[in-house]
Amino acid sequence: MTSRLKCRGQVLDTTQVVVYEVTIKELGYDPAPYAIAEALIYADGKPVVDIGDLSIRFSGLTRTAVEALWKDQAPDHGARKPAVYDYNKILAYSQGDPSEAFGAPYAVFDNERRIARLPRPPYQFLDRVTAVAGEAWKCVAGATAETQYDVPPDGWYFDANNQASMPFAVLLEIALQPCGWLAAYVGSALTSETDLKFRNLGGKATQYAAVTPDTGTLTSQVRLTNVSLSGGMIIQHFDLKVLGSAGVFYEGTTYFGFFSADALADQVGIREAAPYAPADAEVRRGEAFPCPAGAPGPSGDMQMLDEITLFAPEGGPAGLGFIRGTKRVDPEEWFFQAHFYQDPVCPGSLGLESFLQLMKVAAVRRWGLDADARFQAVALDQPHEWVYRGQIIPSDALVTVEAVISAADDETRLLRADGFLSVDGRLIYEMKDFTLQVAAQ
Repeated sequence: MTSRLKCRGQVLDTTQVVVYEVTIKELGYDPAPYAIAEALIYADGKPVVDIGDLSIRFSGLTRTAVEALWKDQAPDHGARKPAVYDYNKILAYSQGDPSEAFGAPYAVFDNERRIARLPRPPYQFLDRVTAVAGEAWKCVAGATAETQYDVPPDGWYFDANNQASMPFAVLLEIALQPCGWLAAYVGSALTSETDLKFRNLGGKATQYAAVTPDTGTLTSQVRLTNVSLSGGMIIQHFDLKVLGSAGVFYEGTTYFGFFSADALADQVGIREAAPYAPADAEVRRGEAFPCPAGAPGPSGDMQMLDEITLFAPEGGPAGLGFIRGTKRVDPEEWFFQAHFYQDPVCPGSLGLESFLQLMKVAAVRRWGLDADARFQAVALDQPHEWVYRGQIIPSDALVTVEAVISAADDETRLLRADGFLSVDGRLIYEMKDFTLQVAAQ
């Protein structure tokens, strides 16, 4: 077979990153194992070599032998890989000069303008970018990135969660932060003369395995699947997957928006929302108490609720329970410093964590659990969905979170709930089909 070769540029001694992308077009075994592929070579994000109908054939091998070889060579996604963008470059994007992270086109954001950032420590959960495909500075669908995070056995969030597993909020950030990095790589900020802020708008996903202190390295793979530019806003959709040595830990889809400060200020929250309104009888029978701090629930920096203002064990449309909690907004709280530099906003993932913390309180009360109880939140193999249409900023006053228990399995000790989060009376988050399960000990 004749291959074709197109050269659009060259790799120079000043080139920093070379990426090879190979797409298999055809595999066969007659008369001998063969493969036909297309290959692209990128130099600093720019395609420089395009090879079509690249072919290879192996003599002296059988199909069985080839399949056994591939099985033995299955990638270990828990193995550390070399960085094409290292931690220092990622940190420069989080809190330093963006040009140090991505190059000269972002120099305007070093001093003159502001750019949407990644979270910075202690809420940065991205250690290195190990692969990237797609043209830099070209804001179109198709770009991909692979990143890694080394789970520290003594990570602060394990202690604060008072559990043997990683809080859901941290796992979600491990999945989402590579999307933010890829959005910067494709030059999203350069599409507008107005400074833009980056916000997650929602997603659907499933967790398949728990992350523990001995999990080791997690590998995230994200793909930019759709880009829409309209009215000064950019909406981007992504596929995401988090893997490790044990296989797939988390997988789903998500979407983000780039907005001007004025557009964010005009957000009215979730339209046509219909939160559950407890009846007077439920309120009279319900309880109110300070949110418990400590095992089996969280404490310290992971505790996202101050008060349980209403707990009605037999409330809600299904009669399985309704619970409401609140948190006073402290402008000096740690996460405003971490998320984001020059643009303080409470991470949406911590809002979801507050919802799961309501479910933990309900589980403790329903099943009489003690401090040794272990939770899987969210429950494994159970799809969930979230929607964000607003933000919590330091000038806000009060966050209110409500959970309606929609299903309760006393045999497997699993709860399912829907709910909303509001800030100063404005509904901004919706949670659908979130689950919590009491783990066997």
